[in-house]
Amino acid sequence: MIEYFTITKPEEIDVLHGKTAQYRTLNIQYDNETIQYLKDHLHTKNSLYLIAKENNAFAGFCSIDSDWWEKGFLFLREIYVEPRLHRQGIGSEFVQRCIAHAQKHGTKGIVTETAFNNLPMQKLCSKFGFAEWENPEWKEGVTYKLLF
Repeated sequence: MIEYFTITKPEEIDVLHGKTAQYRTLNIQYDNETIQYLKDHLHTKNSLYLIAKENNAFAGFCSIDSDWWEKGFLFLREIYVEPRLHRQGIGSEFVQRCIAHAQKHGTKGIVTETAFNNLPMQKLCSKFGFAEWENPEWKEGVTYKLLF
């Protein structure tokens, strides 16, 4: 059974250290710099950082916060699911919780960015009604928006 918890302390993010998100040629390493970046955004306005556990073992991580250049939007910064638990609905549960959180806080919607070759994230965005959006600030991947 997967349980979900809200992260409130920066040191709880350290569980990501050394994790690698891989899909085909996509390879994202959770190094000290990335983890510090996440810690720096933990307490931004309307942030929600979640951790998933299976039998008390780490299963996944998700973060959403207001550090986005358009006012009124939350930025879905990270979704990581342990490879052994892919296709178990953890990513979907994370997105559902982020949507509910953003709506509760009266935002205009959610924005997220992903690599061109991150097909699992692109499919997840499509599943929840996110639309591709032409982002003038970032051209290195695909930006998605979900408007409420």
